[in-house]
Amino acid sequence: MRVIGVESAVRLLSDLVALPTVNPMGRPHAAAEPVERPAVDYLVNLFGRYGVEMQRLRPNPVHESLLVKIAGRRRGPGTLLEAHLDTVPAEDWGETAFVPRLQDGRLFGRGACDDKASVVAMALALVEALEAGARPALPVVLLAAGDEEHTQTGIRQFATLDYPLARAVVGEPTRLAPIIQHKGVVRWEITVHGRSAHSSRPELGRDAIAGAVRVLRHLEEHERRLGETFVSPWMTGPTVTVTMIHGGRTYNAVADECTLSVDFRVLPGMQPAGSRDELISSLAALGLEITHGEVQVMMPPLATAAEDPFARRALEVCRRVTGRGDLEFAGAPYGTDAAWVAEQASTIVLGPGGIETAHAVDEHVEIAEVVSAARIYHDLLMTDA
Repeated sequence: MRVIGVESAVRLLSDLVALPTVNPMGRPHAAAEPVERPAVDYLVNLFGRYGVEMQRLRPNPVHESLLVKIAGRRRGPGTLLEAHLDTVPAEDWGETAFVPRLQDGRLFGRGACDDKASVVAMALALVEALEAGARPALPVVLLAAGDEEHTQTGIRQFATLDYPLARAVVGEPTRLAPIIQHKGVVRWEITVHGRSAHSSRPELGRDAIAGAVRVLRHLEEHERRLGETFVSPWMTGPTVTVTMIHGGRTYNAVADECTLSVDFRVLPGMQPAGSRDELISSLAALGLEITHGEVQVMMPPLATAAEDPFARRALEVCRRVTGRGDLEFAGAPYGTDAAWVAEQASTIVLGPGGIETAHAVDEHVEIAEVVSAARIYHDLLMTDA
């Protein structure tokens, strides 16, 4: 029985988009149930009719993931399919964010592209195999993960289970091009300390904002130097970006404190922790009074080799299903859950949709890409290579 098709893709994706699973992104979560509970319940109902093994995972009280396990024709390390259920907030979109809309072959709604299109494509690939009574080549575990958008606690909890994996496909909007490398990231806050004084006598104080300007210039220079040392054919160089600045207490006083929020993206071959330590050491040369906050997020880069057999097989399947013979491997400047399983398995990032519509008002995905993604996933699951 053929399950993968436009009708089934539209139905499942519309259902999931209509179930808000907004990540609070560190803000208070007032609801009693985890963020992802509505979508997890939906998937439990979908797979429950097939008698497969399922497990709910709770990395913390706010988030929930679902693990679906399917036996393969052979025992041993299996295949991970992973995509996330949580979405970014949609306050800027209004009341229509969670009202799925199909227009010109595209489905609109928060999460339609990032990342419920990948969840649906993976679910369809598995349901097609279950309906046909066909076992995948290797054992399969589908992780519909929670909390990807903030601190990746869903995939990190899964990684602690030491599930034996040979290969992994992480669903994200890649336009069906296999991503084999992406950047890692480390985020923290840098606080420059000064001494307050009346703004009419600034010479009696020490301006923390002026110090922060010097830090900003240093970060720009540090980024330039890193770009001369670390290069990749798949993506741009390392970046050190200040995303927020908070400083000063009142209009008529010299600022005694200024805090910079830093987002540091690193390439394969760089370690986020070590790169952060090197940057902190270099800032000491400025002679400013600086303190560094705790790490908020730290994610390693993905560095799968272009010669990896599973990656090569995935590229061949993508070319065949999409009809794009010129399709090639790609890299990405952003991070994904793939980084947390790459040491265990041959890992790629692959899914429908484009990152340019993710997190945006009128987020959408082409249904044809969702269907193609499902066919690609199904082919990869059913073959040994």
